[in-house]
Amino acid sequence: MTTAQQYAALAAVLAVAAGAGRVWWQLHRLRRLLRAERAAALLTDATHARDMEAFRTRVARAVAEQRAAEEFTARAAADMAVMAAADTIVTAELARTTHHNPKEGDTP
Repeated sequence: MTTAQQYAALAAVLAVAAGAGRVWWQLHRLRRLLRAERAAALLTDATHARDMEAFRTRVARAVAEQRAAEEFTARAAADMAVMAAADTIVTAELARTTHHNPKEGDTP
């Protein structure tokens, strides 16, 4: 083998090594990019889950407050109905009797 052939063989080996190195470097960059994408997707999913949980908590709290307000209103309405019925009874008894004003006569 002549010196020129040796240099040509060395150049071919170096070209193949450089090509293999370039392919390896591109694959390495691609792997890093894929890892970064996976990490970003995991963070996005975790953030979405956290945000949804916070949203569900806020909605549940608002629904509970609304139900409590409705129950309070229902109890207040029932109390007002009882008070109105009691007022009607007291008014009827006061109209029927004269004990509150003895000058009008005896209490029946």
